[in-house]
Order: sequence, then C-alpha cells, then structure tokens
Amino acid sequence: MFRYFGPPGTGKTTTLLNQVDELLSKGMSPNEIGYFAFTRKAAHEARDRAVSRFNLDPEKDFMYFRTLHSLAFKVLGLTGAQILGDKALRGFSEEAGSDLCSGGAERISDDGFNVMKSNNPIMRAIDLARNTLKGTGYAYNAMELPIPFYEFEHLYKEYERFKEFKGLKDFTDMMVDLSNNPGSIPFLKVVFLDEAQDLTPLQWKVAHHLSDRSDRMFVAGDDDQGIYRWAGADINHFVSLPGGSEVLSQSYRVPRSVHRVADSIVGRIRNRQKKTWMPRQEEGSVEKTYDANTVSFGDGEWLILAQANYMLDELADRMTSSGHYFERKGSPSLKRTVRNAISSWNHLQSSPGHEVSLSEAVNLYDHMSSGAGRLKRGAKKMLSGADQEDLFTMEVLRLHFGLETPADTWDVALDRIVDEDRAYASALLNRGINIFEKPKIKLSTIHGAKGGEADNVLLFTDLSGKALKEMEKNPDDAHRVLYVGLTRAKQNLVLKMPEDSQRGWSI
Repeated sequence: MFRYFGPPGTGKTTTLLNQVDELLSKGMSPNEIGYFAFTRKAAHEARDRAVSRFNLDPEKDFMYFRTLHSLAFKVLGLTGAQILGDKALRGFSEEAGSDLCSGGAERISDDGFNVMKSNNPIMRAIDLARNTLKGTGYAYNAMELPIPFYEFEHLYKEYERFKEFKGLKDFTDMMVDLSNNPGSIPFLKVVFLDEAQDLTPLQWKVAHHLSDRSDRMFVAGDDDQGIYRWAGADINHFVSLPGGSEVLSQSYRVPRSVHRVADSIVGRIRNRQKKTWMPRQEEGSVEKTYDANTVSFGDGEWLILAQANYMLDELADRMTSSGHYFERKGSPSLKRTVRNAISSWNHLQSSPGHEVSLSEAVNLYDHMSSGAGRLKRGAKKMLSGADQEDLFTMEVLRLHFGLETPADTWDVALDRIVDEDRAYASALLNRGINIFEKPKIKLSTIHGAKGGEADNVLLFTDLSGKALKEMEKNPDDAHRVLYVGLTRAKQNLVLKMPEDSQRGWSI
C-alpha cells in the first residue's frame, strides 16, 4: 500500500481523486477502480466528480465507488430486509429486559440499506469488542460499564443469538462477513481508500483483502486527526503500514496564525508520525474570549464547536432568541415542516399558477385551523382523497379542497404554527435571512465536524468530566481532538476559554 499523510487542508481527497482522473483519462474502465470512503456522501461526491468530467453513467460505470459497508452489502448479496432496523433493536432490548436503546440510536443509510446503530454504552461495547478483535473483556474495561462483566457477556451472547434467530445483520456483521469471505471481493486494478486513520482492526482486515485482490492500492489519512480510537480505530496500523509514503505538506485551508497554535498542540502528541506542513500565506486571526455571548456572527460561514453537545445548549438558546439561523445535529434551527409551510403559502400567494404537491398541501393544512374563514371543516379529509401525483394551485385548493383563507400573510394564515416558531421565523425573515437555504452557522461537536471547514470557527475549550478523566489516561487522544477543532478554521479562530482553567484544554 502507498500512503498519503495529509495534515489539515492539504488535499488528501483531492490527491486521490486526481489519480482517479488520470487513470480514467488513460482509458482505464471505471469499474476497474475502487474508491472507498467512510460516508456515502463522500463516496458519491468522488463518483459524481468523475461522472461530470468523463460523461459516464453514475450507476453502471462506478460500481465500486462506495463505503466499505456498502461494498459488503453488495458483494454478499444482502437485502434491506436482512438489516437490523429500529423495530428489531427495540425488540431485542425488550427481550433482554434491559434498556439498550437509551442514549438514542443513529440511522445509517447507505446504498440499499438502513441500519440502526444504538448509542447505548452496552451496545457500543458489544460493537467495540468485535471491531477491535479483542473480545468482551477489552471492551468491558474500555467502556467502564456500570454492570457486572458476566451480565455484559450474557447480553453479548443474547444479541448474537437474537440476530441469528431473526436472520438479521448489523453494521459490524457486514464487515465480519466480508472479512471472512475475501473471495467475494472483486478483483480491481487500482483501489483508493480515504480517511484510513479511522479504520478499526476489523476494517483493516477488509482493507488488506482489497489490497491482495488489486494491482495497486493507495490509502490517505492523518494519524494526527485520528479521533475515533474510542470507537476502535487503529491509528498505529495506518502509521506502521509497509510500503512507500508521501506527506502532503501544503495546506490550502489553514492560515498562518491558526497554524502556529495548531502546531504547538500537535507537538504534544507523543505517538505520531512526524511531519512538516505549511500554512496558507494569509495571516488570519486567533482571538480568545471568556464569554461566547460577546461573539458577533457576521458575514461568512461559522463553525461553532465543542467537545460535548451539551456545552452548546446555552449558546443555541441565545442564538434562537436573537434571531440567528443555524444548523445543529443535522437540522436547521427552524423546523422543516414550518419552513415548508411558509414556503408553500408564499409561493401560492405570489404566483397564481404556482403548484404544490400533495405532501406540501397536507403540510400546509396541518398548520391551519378549520373554521374561522381558513379551512372548511373536512378540508383535510378532502385532500386525503387526492392522488399522490396531483398538483394544486391556490385556485384549485379554494375551488375543490376547502381552502377559504383570503390573501393573508403567512403569519396570519398559518395560525397553527406555535407562537415560539412564529416569532422565530418572523425574526429571521425580518433580518433578511433566507430560511430555505442551508444555514451559514453550524453548531457541532468536534467529532461531528471532522472533515469540515469554515471561514470562522468558535471553539469551546471546555472539557466534560469524562473527557478530563480520559485525558489523564490518554493525553494523545485529547490533543488530537483539539487539533482537529483548531484546524477547521480557514480565516478566523475564536477560542472560548473555560471559566475554570483546570476543566479545559491548555492553549
């Protein structure tokens, strides 16, 4: 394997994609190339770039531009019905007599499947045991579970029995099955693997099978940005791979002032591949504040980052009350249903011929009261008899589907929008903010923002009690997380310092 070590913003992904372009331009069939990324979005972005440059079919010509889990799903011949879903996860929790769905569950969608991954510590420990190939004892100690070990082992065995009885596979099972069936992996001429520092030992087994069944393999990553060791990622495996390597040394993201701070932090990591990288020529800026409320979120994009989600709650509340539009946990701060209702009403009002779909019309009616000159009683029932393919103008809704509201503004017509959402939407619109576009401000954990960037970054340097304990045991991991947070900034970095210096990162 040939490795690319890519410090922040040095173009790891671009380097791989340029090689894909070169191979395609020389006549190699795209189905002889494998490009594997950690997210479906990243894999499809790589595919779409090649599609646009070479006028190829995204479905037929790029069979192996996908995630490793999607590869397993495809070559093992799995179906969506075989994948562990929310209902099955709840069913196992009930059978086990333990609340194994507490902590929420993450729906992971990929090509052909939707799998539920529980964030419950016990379920995460079960996953860790398999991904690290170290068994239940290691996972139990690593997660510091609040139950006896024998109980954890029992739950582990019952979970495996439950899946076997139901004929179901979870996210990790796909990797287990693929690692045990290397003959199912297609022969490819060239394979590319991005973000390799995040692979677990189990995933590395698959990666080596891919290498064995290809002429050449290129992997890209950065051990300094390896922040998923808690989930089983094996940074050392990436660093110690045999074969050639190259350090991408020029950052196209990080300005000089941010680079100086980041370089001082990365130097604290003891177990790392030493590398030198250069910032952009722009100076940028680094400021410190003890009060996030003093930060003015002006022009440009903002990333607001913290080690834990709860640290962002107070700021999110203030931003809502002051009329800022932002994204958090993957969703805009104004509810999608409210935004869609406002959009539908405004378009119907402003353009007599504008049409909305049945789902848009239903959502519109859901935000309007029956009677009082808005909707005839039974109007929603009228819509329920419409065809899914039907389209509705304002005139059609009035003539045939019980709409009575005169030419009111949205905030009058949509009277079932709760007062809090109505006031917030009005504040945003009055400030000239387009609520139908992606927000320019994003609140996220540092882990959630990995791979992202913004002109401006506000970074909370506070640490949770759990993170402080972890830092004592594994300071390298804590420094990597801070390093990732710092290096999201393209221009300006604002450090929100902790009130108690003993409960935060030292910068």
